[in-house]
Order: sequence, then C-alpha cells, then structure tokens
Amino acid sequence: MGLEEGLDVQEGHLGERKGHEDPGHELQRDSECPGNQQEDRHQALQAGWDPNTGPKGARPSILDPFTEIVDAWLEKRPRMNATVIFSQLQPLGYAGSYPTVKRYVASKKEELSHRATVRFETLPGFQAQVDFGKLRVEFLSGEVRRVTFFVLQMGFSRYRIAYVCPDETRDTLIACLSSAFAEIGGLPMELLLDNMKPVVTTPKTSDEPAVLSDEWMRFCGYYGITTNPCWPYRAQTKGKVERLIGMAKGFMSSRTFLDAEHLEAEFAADTVRYNSSIHSTTKQEPILRLELERSYLAALPERPYSYTLTHNRTASRDLMVSFEGSKYSVPSAFACKKVKVKATPAEVLIFSRQGALLASHARRPKGSGATVMDPDHYEGLPGVDLAFTHLERLQKLGLSPFTVERRPLSVYAEVTLGDR
Repeated sequence: MGLEEGLDVQEGHLGERKGHEDPGHELQRDSECPGNQQEDRHQALQAGWDPNTGPKGARPSILDPFTEIVDAWLEKRPRMNATVIFSQLQPLGYAGSYPTVKRYVASKKEELSHRATVRFETLPGFQAQVDFGKLRVEFLSGEVRRVTFFVLQMGFSRYRIAYVCPDETRDTLIACLSSAFAEIGGLPMELLLDNMKPVVTTPKTSDEPAVLSDEWMRFCGYYGITTNPCWPYRAQTKGKVERLIGMAKGFMSSRTFLDAEHLEAEFAADTVRYNSSIHSTTKQEPILRLELERSYLAALPERPYSYTLTHNRTASRDLMVSFEGSKYSVPSAFACKKVKVKATPAEVLIFSRQGALLASHARRPKGSGATVMDPDHYEGLPGVDLAFTHLERLQKLGLSPFTVERRPLSVYAEVTLGDR
C-alpha cells in the first residue's frame, strides 16, 4: 500500500470518526468560543441534551422508583429531614446512598418553598385558632423558669386572648378555652389547632381523619363546636396564631419580670394593647372588629363546662395568694409557704402541698383585682377583731377596698378527695 493510499485510509478513518462523534463533544469544542456559549446551550437543550449531565433521561437514578413516596411525605411534612426519609426508605427496598436522598430532598424542599399559596380569610364567627407556647424566662431574682402560655385568636377580628398557664394538659386547655369563650361573649363554629396530645390521639393522614380523645369530644359536644386539626408540621395552616406565639415569645424574652405574678400582669396588659392597636391587615382595632363578630357567634350555655385548673403559688406575708389578677387569703400558718390553687368555674380552692384543703373562695372574674379575705384565716393575730369590724362596716357602705368573705363549713365538706 502506497503512501498516498495510506493517507487516504487514515483520512477516511478519521472522517468516519468525525461522522459518528458524540454531539456533546462537538458542542463542548464549539462552546470554547465565549460568544457562542449561550446560543450553543440553548440549541443543545432544545435537542434534548443537557451539557452538565448528558442526554436527558440517560442517567436514571436509583432513587427514581421512590420519588413519589418522598414527594408525598414532604407534602404532608415539609420539615421532614433527609435522615428520617433515608431510614424510612431502606425497609421499602431502597439500596442507594444517603447523599442521593439528601440531594433530592433539598431540591424538593426548594421547589415547595416557592410554591404559590392562597391566603385564607375567615368569615365572622367561623373560626378561632388555638395554640400553646413555651419559653424559659429569667426573673429578677435570678430564678429561671419555663413559662407555658395559651393563645387564641379569632380569625375574622384578630382579637387575641392570651393567658399564662401551668401546663399543656387537657384540663388546662379546656379551662383556658372556657375563659376565652366567656371573654369574647360567644362561641365560634370551629377551632383550628395542631395535633395537641390533649386533643388528638391519632393525627390525620391523607386517607384517614384525625382521631380525637373522648374527653375532648364531650367538651366540643357541650359547646356545639367542631375541631379542625391541621396537618402535622404545617404551621402555615394556622399562621395567624403562629405569629402571635412568636410575638408573645418576643415580648417575654425582651423584658425582666419580678416574679410570675408580675409576668402575668404585664402579659395581660400587652394583650390589651394589642387588641386596641390598628391591625396591619384589617386596618381596624381587633377590639372594635370583635363587636362586629359577636353577632355571628353562637350563644354560650348557662354554665361553663366542668373542669379543674391547677396552679402552684406561694402565699405572701399578709396571707394572700394571687390568681387571675385577684388575691385570696389562706390560714396564717401558711404565710410565705408554697400551696396549690385549684380552680373550677365557680370556686378557687387552695390546698397545701400535701393535699389538705386550706381555703375555699368564690371565684372572682379574671382581672377584677379583688382582694378576698376570710376572717377565720387571721384568727389569733394581734388587732384582728378591730380590723375586720372596720372592714365589714366599710363593705356595707360600699367603701372597702377588700371583700370580707365568711364561708360556711359545709362548703369545705363538699370538697371530695377527688378534687385534691
């Protein structure tokens, strides 16, 4: 074979290779010219080629058979992390690596974060949103205590009700709601809340509704209201009250309080300020807007639902225990000692830490500022007879700053062991 023929064969071979060259390499070579980069990329994408990953669909992932499952999980629980998803995929047959799952979850969460949503505005009297919040608070004495608080917001008026409460139990939730219903003067049609343990025994799923506790169902049946538990980890569903939880935490963390009673008083004052200020969305004061909403609320029953609310308190040197903005007396032997306050809709019962009933008082309205004194609690103290003679005379004239309350022994006898 001659030199020219050999060159022809080589050229033909080279020509054949050029004819079958991968278009991605041609694109890569042509794209070395900066002026053509954007045009080349556009043409390649139109032809089904991604310069970064190769031909579309040419690199299937081991995760592909499981992406619909992952998508469904993230739809229901947007905060579900990749570690949990990876561990739950393995029993289903996923044999790939964790980084593969992590990359997909990150991309899916990014997609969900940019998804458009519809703002939901409620009709008057239709819905109230409810939640608990917790925060560690340091008092002036240096004591650090975890404070639990309850927040309810009416969907239409944005009227806010907020209480410091002892815990997140069912009795506490029922007590706070009963007080809130009395304050707003009626009943909304629906309560929107998350999957609180006092309410929900089994969270809702895409196939099944939430299972509610029997006691909670009796409470709702008594008041004639419905419960709408939102999806787990979907805080935006009840965004109005979630924002209030953040505001309450900001208020408590930015101030110094003398003690628990001072915190409760300041928290109540802040709630009054909120309800009297122009709301950024409605452009009206919530307290004025509530007046419009009240005519759409259902009527309250004659008596509130029966419950017992328990608080821990310390009696003062003048034998007073603070509760809901009022003060109630205890026997002199318990000055400066810790006690338990148990409140029913009509009574305030004060017990020793060992469970002995110390005092029983008629419950005063929340925030009334009453001071209720039982003369028997001061027996044996110097000057007690003259002091109460003057107080009772002033009370008859309507001039006494305190309320003298003498309760019959039969009231104490009615308190059973189950109330302790």
